[in-house]
Amino acid sequence: MKLSRVFKDSKSIIIASLLGGLLLTACAGGGLRNLGVKPFLQTLDSWPEEYRSNFEQIRSFSGKARLSIESEQFNGNVSLKTNWVQPDQLYLQAEGPLGLDVGKIFIGKNRFVVYNQYNNHFTSGSIRDPYLNRFMQTNITLSELRNTVLGYSLEPDSPKLLSNRTHGIFTARSIEDDIDYRYVVNPASGLLEVCELSRESRVFLRQEFRNYRNVDGIYLPMIIRITLPDQKERISIFYESVQLNKELDLSEHTIEISSKVQQLNLN
Repeated sequence: MKLSRVFKDSKSIIIASLLGGLLLTACAGGGLRNLGVKPFLQTLDSWPEEYRSNFEQIRSFSGKARLSIESEQFNGNVSLKTNWVQPDQLYLQAEGPLGLDVGKIFIGKNRFVVYNQYNNHFTSGSIRDPYLNRFMQTNITLSELRNTVLGYSLEPDSPKLLSNRTHGIFTARSIEDDIDYRYVVNPASGLLEVCELSRESRVFLRQEFRNYRNVDGIYLPMIIRITLPDQKERISIFYESVQLNKELDLSEHTIEISSKVQQLNLN
């Protein structure tokens, strides 16, 4: 399930935006691999509980990363600042070259705010909105992104069952959404590497987690990818630094909007 590269000529694109604008052209770069960390768990059977417990230790998360987008329309990257506060508040700030602010996103439990600073455009609405709940003009939803930036996979409403011990495969099914979940856990380390969501045996979303580090006793992937195979879209997050459970200045989560900005408020 390879995603074809686009814009192979890599011509420089200067226009950037946070919701629907063009991004700076550059290759995604960086292959996926796992660093040599101590085993995450002792027995594979306990992975679902240990995995959830690991995530629940995170009260706050602050990280700096390079964000790469690949699609049939765009191929580029920007710098990304990530702030996350338990249980479900995410703030993202993207920046282009020479310190150019591209935009800001706030994702809460029920609503989102997107400020496209380059085009001076502001959007606010429900996290369940089927049309506007999208990340940077991809089909990846903001709700799918909210916990993924921490390296936490999408969760079904049913238990994960070990179906293949040799290859570390766990499966689950959400009857309500008619979605099958498949998790690939490294049997040697106990670390999640792949999560796939499918309908009628067709994968429509794939998450990848690589280059794990043990940060203050919590296991975190430094490379995170979300791929939509049908749309040929992928976003990749390459973390350069992270801080956990530090007191964050929540005033940074406030997005100030100019009175002259174009607004689309669907709250």
